[in-house]
Amino acid sequence: AMHSIVACIHNQSLGTQMAAEMPMEAEVSYGTPEGLPDAGLLMTTCQRLLAIPEAKEREDVFLTLFKLIDGVLAAPDDVKRRRVKKTNDTFHRKLGRFAAGLDFLRAAGFVDSDDPDARGDAPKNAFLSLRVAHLLRLTDAHHTLARAAQQVGISAPPMPGGSGFNPYVSSRQAADPANTIKAGASWTGDAQRTREEVLRRKREMTETVADAPPIDLQPSAFWLSAGKRLEEVIRATAPVDEERAADSALLQSQLASVKAAVNGGNAKFESADKKQLAELSHRRVHAFCILRVICPDKSVLQAHFRSGDRGEHVVALVAPLLAPSVRELGWYIYQSPPMCKLAPEQTLAAAGLTPGANMYLGFEGGARPPPPYLEQSLVAQLGPPPEEAAAAAAVAPAVAVAAGAAEGATPAC
Repeated sequence: AMHSIVACIHNQSLGTQMAAEMPMEAEVSYGTPEGLPDAGLLMTTCQRLLAIPEAKEREDVFLTLFKLIDGVLAAPDDVKRRRVKKTNDTFHRKLGRFAAGLDFLRAAGFVDSDDPDARGDAPKNAFLSLRVAHLLRLTDAHHTLARAAQQVGISAPPMPGGSGFNPYVSSRQAADPANTIKAGASWTGDAQRTREEVLRRKREMTETVADAPPIDLQPSAFWLSAGKRLEEVIRATAPVDEERAADSALLQSQLASVKAAVNGGNAKFESADKKQLAELSHRRVHAFCILRVICPDKSVLQAHFRSGDRGEHVVALVAPLLAPSVRELGWYIYQSPPMCKLAPEQTLAAAGLTPGANMYLGFEGGARPPPPYLEQSLVAQLGPPPEEAAAAAAVAPAVAVAAGAAEGATPAC
């Protein structure tokens, strides 16, 4: 049965061999994927696949995904492996009827597309096609599938080692083998290990965000002029991550070995992974995030979230902390400048809000209720506005002097 789906995927015909003639360029990318969905979707969709109750159906889904992903990794230039018809009977029975399976393919880089050979009132988005084979994302997809498969006793196939996979160039092109420059064995080995370390580091960063445990909101309120700087709060609440320091040392060691190999070999060979590894070694991953929402009256709401929380979830948690008059209106939170609303489907990490950020409370249509903007228990934490407190402090000495003078005066007879 699995052989039949591979044949269907490779041919993709409606009685003819249209797939072999489809006008899609075999574009391959070896760099950091751009324009793709959040890589964390690979893991979340796998969790949804693990929830499929029937073991046979679950196994069919995983094995079909392995066939599709590994087929491209083995021969990324083969356009026949990069398009599948959603209504294909075998594909639909084994994978297509499960929304999580289609979402996994989209997270790996597949996009919904029309049949270029269709005419008239043909259905739209009848195919899933891989216009650009981002090999880093496809490799992450294979490893994510493998880890999930192990949880339910499904044997994962090894990573394909097709001749089309070449991590040492930024783009593919035809070349005369006689004129091809050969990389030394030492350089090749170190570069391959570096690339594997890059992939491991990227997976670790994704898992750190996706697997973070729940966190208490710890809501608090204060006036903007009276609160601590956000950087100080982040520093005070951040745990010491000794494992991260060890990982950084390991990455630096790997980078040094690659640099030594390159310096001792042909200078024409350069690996983009070397630069990416250096960047990753200095990038810290934050599992949690502190958000501050600044209200129009300069009162501030502070709360803690997971970096993997999506905008819609954050808004749902913030809503009960706002005053009823605010919740009755169309409100949102945004960054500025430039003005950028928190997107419902975007994670805090993807929005660049980790490990903390200042945001603002805004209202649709310009309608704005009077203060207070926070719910009553948080208003109680605020105390009087800074202007009133300053005025009271200035009046207090004069009142004390007047009271002292009155006590020392001689009573009239």
